[in-house]
Amino acid sequence: MIAWTDEAPGGSGPGVLEEASVVERGERASVVDLALRVGEAALGCPDVLELTSGPRGWIATHRPGPPLAGVAVRSGEVEVGVVVRYGRPCAEIADDVRRLVRPLAGGRRVNVLIGDFADERQVR
Repeated sequence: MIAWTDEAPGGSGPGVLEEASVVERGERASVVDLALRVGEAALGCPDVLELTSGPRGWIATHRPGPPLAGVAVRSGEVEVGVVVRYGRPCAEIADDVRRLVRPLAGGRRVNVLIGDFADERQVR
């Protein structure tokens, strides 16, 4: 497991899951909607094969039904857990994911956890 922390200023620690709505571009979006968009953006990275909740299952957004694994939206941060294709340096992949997610994060710090490496044939 490898984690990269965003260098943007902000609080430290995991923070608290946001229950309230998030204001983004003049629209009000729920935390679950934001987490879904963040997950889709992270999966848009060519080296990301799937999302992961991490070794302890802490990277998740709770919603009705099963939790959304791989994205946690907190008051000061958005954390994204990914399984990546083996080959490129992890720091580069984390930067790519952060670059895709940061516009959606609403000023929050974006942390990326690379939970595992896989061959495309091993996924799904």
